[in-house]
Amino acid sequence: MEKIETSHTLTPTEQTLPQAAIGMNERPAIYDYVDYRAFLSDSLNYIQSRNSKYSATAFVRQAGFGENSRGYFNLIMSGKRNLSSSTILGFAKTIKLNEKETFHFENLVHYNQATTEKEKALYFERISKSMKGRTGAAFELLKSQYNYFSHWYLVAIRELVAVENFKENYEWVSKKLRNKISKKEMHEAIADLINLGLLKRQDNGKLLQAEEFVTFTDNSMNYTVVNALHSQFLDLAKESLSEDQYKDRSASCVVIATEKENFDKIREEIKAFREHILNKYGTNSGKLDCVLNLGIQLNHITALEQ
Repeated sequence: MEKIETSHTLTPTEQTLPQAAIGMNERPAIYDYVDYRAFLSDSLNYIQSRNSKYSATAFVRQAGFGENSRGYFNLIMSGKRNLSSSTILGFAKTIKLNEKETFHFENLVHYNQATTEKEKALYFERISKSMKGRTGAAFELLKSQYNYFSHWYLVAIRELVAVENFKENYEWVSKKLRNKISKKEMHEAIADLINLGLLKRQDNGKLLQAEEFVTFTDNSMNYTVVNALHSQFLDLAKESLSEDQYKDRSASCVVIATEKENFDKIREEIKAFREHILNKYGTNSGKLDCVLNLGIQLNHITALEQ
């Protein structure tokens, strides 16, 4: 069951993805990384292996952080400080990246630091282009993860696998998903889900869910990653209003005037309600014959004070 907010955790933070094993005598290659902070850390270790007196402070100062930058490297590593355009180029020069490597590094930084869905998509596309012709386990996992949070049908197919009499053929899956996906999309989705460890194959080749639940924590750090999914499920809900009979759908809303501080209280009550629905119906061991999406939206209609 998907809880795009439990036992298997799919995290969107690139820091958890595997990085290349870097030896002290091996210069880190930017194309082996999906987290620029890990790349900077390994690059510093590489420089220090050749100059034991070289410090993290010297590293950030050489990149352009100025004289009052003691301790800044730890702030960058912890995500408390981001890189600017000038310091991105400063680090690229310090690490001695060539033009193509600098371009890839720059886009990776912007991707990691993106605060909107559109920014994330833009820089992921640029990273993908510069990775063409290159292979890397970390990037392949990042790509599968990106696809999971960008295409609603990956979530749906993962749930379909648990449905009784699931058939891994396009005609069956497409019919179940209202003919809204292509054959290529289905096969790529299954490959991504297996790559992410969300699906696995039995010895006889049959697909099954690797874990019963997928957890995605709904917080301010992760919201940009999952925005595309929320948007797509809202579109599907809108289509259901015109395509489905009343008995096959449910739509309702509550509009109230209340105190601002109640917003967070209501959000917590909605979270508790989702947990209740998941635990009561998501752990059902009976005959599974459909996939449902419960979407609950809470938003301000009146303008927020700036």
